[in-house]
Amino acid sequence: MESPVEILIIEDDQGIGNFLQTALRHEPQYQAQHTATLRDAWREMEKRQLHGGEPFAVILLDLGLPDGNGQDFITRVRARYADGPLIIVLSARNNEADKIQALDAGADDYLAKPFTIGELLARLRAHLRRRGSAEPAEKIWRVGGLEIDDNAHTVKKNGDEVALTPTEYRLLCLLAAHRGSVLSHRKILSSIWGNNNREQAHYVRIYVKRLREKLEDDPAAPEYIRTEQGTGYRLCGGRTES
Repeated sequence: MESPVEILIIEDDQGIGNFLQTALRHEPQYQAQHTATLRDAWREMEKRQLHGGEPFAVILLDLGLPDGNGQDFITRVRARYADGPLIIVLSARNNEADKIQALDAGADDYLAKPFTIGELLARLRAHLRRRGSAEPAEKIWRVGGLEIDDNAHTVKKNGDEVALTPTEYRLLCLLAAHRGSVLSHRKILSSIWGNNNREQAHYVRIYVKRLREKLEDDPAAPEYIRTEQGTGYRLCGGRTES
């Protein structure tokens, strides 16, 4: 029997936190823990690391917390745990600017309150299914100066390792698997974020921008991730490849 997926809920509303914890614990594949502050959440994460335990696989994060900004917490988690947890924001803030900022900070998904537990569970299943769907076959892509090793989950540029978040990594692997072909915004959205997000084109723009900042010598004149106006993106082998 597989170990349950460990989930950390960071929510200062005790009623919502308890509800989420109870609902998740009714699902045999999940084990949920609730904290009400960022300080307590960070303490729980470091305690696991100190004692050699498995890190949390998923963080469900409210943005408005009594001891800090959830977006700053996302940035801190991504800086500390490069191959870290899936982060899904659960927030009453429902405007596009907040969604973009959270995704830009490193969140994997954004679910606006109020939401149903059914929708949350569906999002969780979709993300975890994609994260665990890698085939056992050897997968190493070399594109110009990039080397993407899907067996070791590493990306190197000219021999130097590049740290990517899980979502950045999945997007790069998707582009690499279709090297030279144009992937539409909808294809990328459905593959990385699921069918429920097929209209959220800004997700793709944000993550392509972040990949370019990490992989391109000049993000404004990209060698690798090319834009096909009105269509989508494709991964090329460098400036000599049209």
